[in-house]
Amino acid sequence: MKTLAALLFFLFTIAASFAQSTATQPVEVLMIGTSHSYGKKPVEHFDEIINKGVAFKPDAVFGEWLSGEDYDAIPAYWNKANVEKRLAYLKKLNYPAPKNTTKFIKQTYQLLRQHPNFHQDRMKLARALYLNRDFGNAAYQLYRLDIARPAFGNEEKAAYSAILGVPDSLYRSRSSEYHNILFPLIDQLGQDKILPMDSQRHDRAWSAAWSKADSLFRNWEKGLDSTSVDGKRYAALNKRINELSLAGDKAEKAGMATVAYNSPEGDEYLNIVNFYGARRLFGTAGFPEAALNEMLHQWQLRNDDMAHNVVNRARAAGAKRVVVGVGANHRKIMVDILRTLPGVTVYELNSYTK
Repeated sequence: MKTLAALLFFLFTIAASFAQSTATQPVEVLMIGTSHSYGKKPVEHFDEIINKGVAFKPDAVFGEWLSGEDYDAIPAYWNKANVEKRLAYLKKLNYPAPKNTTKFIKQTYQLLRQHPNFHQDRMKLARALYLNRDFGNAAYQLYRLDIARPAFGNEEKAAYSAILGVPDSLYRSRSSEYHNILFPLIDQLGQDKILPMDSQRHDRAWSAAWSKADSLFRNWEKGLDSTSVDGKRYAALNKRINELSLAGDKAEKAGMATVAYNSPEGDEYLNIVNFYGARRLFGTAGFPEAALNEMLHQWQLRNDDMAHNVVNRARAAGAKRVVVGVGANHRKIMVDILRTLPGVTVYELNSYTK
């Protein structure tokens, strides 16, 4: 009995030591703030962004996706009804489901690593991932099929319709950061998965706070005397918005929008226009400071979740270096949060050099 007790204590000690080392494992993050839409005919210099991501040599890439567990745990959020419609659409096709979804997904990944041109197997994998609420990885498989689809023969076209439905019913985001930056980056790295880090558990409170702040701000704006000190202060802020907007437009036309999004000026512009000046107008008469503070608090909560998801999930996956692609309005606040977390080093796109 003493021998058994000693063995159990030894094993417990080893397990506890491993858990502790995993929890404190250093994580290096390359943060890339992006647009959610680069337009139907992008002029953006995507290769320069992708090359930086490749040079970082990440073990994993994160995107602004919900995990299946997080999705199922939320009764409702701004996009859940749309996602549920797509899930219902797939189910209505009535294509036979695998007997063991987890085993099927694992085996199909292994098969496609050896035979990437087995397109019908990729279709089945995309369907299984989507129905399993792994939306980011389903989208990646749909992206791979979208690239290959122009060369499909009649058999593959028929299979696509039977397994996934009408082309573009699930995948039509060719202007997105995923189609143009993150999925090509995963390809170049020789990886085949994207990790989820989004959080929507505060969405209802965020939406309510945003709506209230917007309403009160519009009323404040209508009652503002443009000749007053406060009116001139607001005019000066709008002048700054216009200056930043013109600079952003110039960068976009030059194919450098992402560089602009990842600059201090890009951070400033997004912070002002998305948060009614943030706190820059505090102190002006009648300004809805309490409502705006609540809105900013809810925004902080979501980004706190996302930053912690990146670190915790990277450590759980054994990833020491990760690229994080996120809408540019999240970039600066997530960088600031990540830099407060023990063992985390953050690199920013514009200043990163190999």
